[in-house]
Amino acid sequence: MQETPPGERKAVVAYRLTAGVAQKRVRELALDTSNLVWTSHIEERMEARGIDTDAVLRILREGDVEEEPCAGEKQGDWKIKVVRKMGNGRTAGVVTVLVDCTRLILITAQWEDRR
Repeated sequence: MQETPPGERKAVVAYRLTAGVAQKRVRELALDTSNLVWTSHIEERMEARGIDTDAVLRILREGDVEEEPCAGEKQGDWKIKVVRKMGNGRTAGVVTVLVDCTRLILITAQWEDRR
């Protein structure tokens, strides 16, 4: 490995999480519910929108990340939306924050289609 001469700075390369990598990681983490942090907001939205826990887990475990993740508020965090067509023909989404690639904070659940 080549060393940087004293007084010279190394170039910092920004890491960008792709939708494909995010999708794979979300699916892996969602297999173990101890990796999931359920916020009071998602619980309220689920109840108001008629989306149950099993549906949220199905979305996370089988859904698609269609848009590139956004950098979260804290360094190393990524905001990700996962969507899936449900058995009732509607499409639902879950917004989550991937924290240090080790756990998911579940922010909200919503219907993606307008009904």
